[in-house]
Amino acid sequence: MRIAGVDGRRRGWVIALVDIAGQPTLQDLSYHNSLTDVLASDVRAIAIDMPIGLADEASRECDVAARRLLRPHGSRVFPAPPRSTLPYADDYARACEVSRETAGKAISRQTWNLLPAIAEVDGFADDPRLVECHPEISFALMNGHPLDEGKKTPEGRAVRLDLLRRWLPELDDPQFGDDGLDALACTWSAARIVQGAALTLPAGELHRDAQGRPMRICA
Repeated sequence: MRIAGVDGRRRGWVIALVDIAGQPTLQDLSYHNSLTDVLASDVRAIAIDMPIGLADEASRECDVAARRLLRPHGSRVFPAPPRSTLPYADDYARACEVSRETAGKAISRQTWNLLPAIAEVDGFADDPRLVECHPEISFALMNGHPLDEGKKTPEGRAVRLDLLRRWLPELDDPQFGDDGLDALACTWSAARIVQGAALTLPAGELHRDAQGRPMRICA
């Protein structure tokens, strides 16, 4: 029984595959130019660190709930852009203009840089195996509370690797820096999704965007 965790990296994706039949075992951690390989594989769930359901106007409640859960490190959750900005991945000024028109404020350049990846995910978003995740929520749940150590510091990497090894005891220090750790954290959450044990943000009624896609973060 295989599951996948996915994190974006330099115009592509770091994808982790874990077999959870018995003791969880890492089968592969590798870079891919697109999502087609993992979507064509026989995985039960794909937890991805990228927005799926996109609001047209106000902020998504799942982002608000995620920032609240990670306090005092809520800034680790980037606000998802409004759907109206997706056609403007090559024009930051126009993306900001459209975002102001629909959501009342411009998007950050960091969010704008994610638009090509968000658009790629949007093209596959109707696949029921594809679920939005956030690795910092995953690590917080593994740890019992949000991690104070930043993921790009040696201390942050060490504590995240230690948490992952509680689930994957044979895990070597993975490739791809913090992107590899994040992909593995998403895989941990994919296992919880398959087992029916995942936390869903926000709690309660499921919110959907205008396309019918769920606006939720699962971990």
